[in-house]
Amino acid sequence: MRDYLPATRLFSPETLWKYVDDYEKVMLKPSGGGGGAGIIQLTDKGKNRYLVHAGNARRVVEGREKTVAYVKSLFRPKTYLLQPLIPLGRINGRPFDVRVMVQRTGSKSPWLVTGWLAKLAGPGFVVTNVARSRGRVLPLQTAIRLSNVSAPKHLQEEISQVALAAASALGKAYPTLRGIGLDLGIDVEGKPWIIEANFRPSLSLFRKLKDQTFYRKIIAMQK
Repeated sequence: MRDYLPATRLFSPETLWKYVDDYEKVMLKPSGGGGGAGIIQLTDKGKNRYLVHAGNARRVVEGREKTVAYVKSLFRPKTYLLQPLIPLGRINGRPFDVRVMVQRTGSKSPWLVTGWLAKLAGPGFVVTNVARSRGRVLPLQTAIRLSNVSAPKHLQEEISQVALAAASALGKAYPTLRGIGLDLGIDVEGKPWIIEANFRPSLSLFRKLKDQTFYRKIIAMQK
């Protein structure tokens, strides 16, 4: 799965600036967070100026020392991680990612993909969490069709393969785990990236879809 994981390091000021120098746009996120809370995007604007985007608020800060102090003031009380910004596919300028439900009936049972959908960020947000950004869900195929993603024919098959590989690895580390809500980013070239794995995923997302097939399948697997 290494090719599907963004380069990830623990936050430190030194590592932050190495990432900014290497990637220009960097995501800072809390380890073990939830609901899209505490996620920050940092962009190098040149001339020692940096755009900090948290929630729907944006602020340009001058100087690296002041930028680190401001970013730290936004941190939640958790360990923070650094990743390069994934150039997520967009619909009308708003980023989206993919929620894939992967489930099994027991620790010895095979993992199955039981549903997927696209989560579209609300206006002005960089996080796709529907509740936090006041975004919405879309059927995956619809989102890809409406987006700027150059989707290869095998994209959905690749999404399934990545989700099942991630579930297999996590299932070995957590033997009692039966369901995972895996968030995958799809970049503009149509490549999936693993964003995070949710062990208590919200099933209400699937109830928002007009077609309830995935929701019924997910619920049936929990019995």
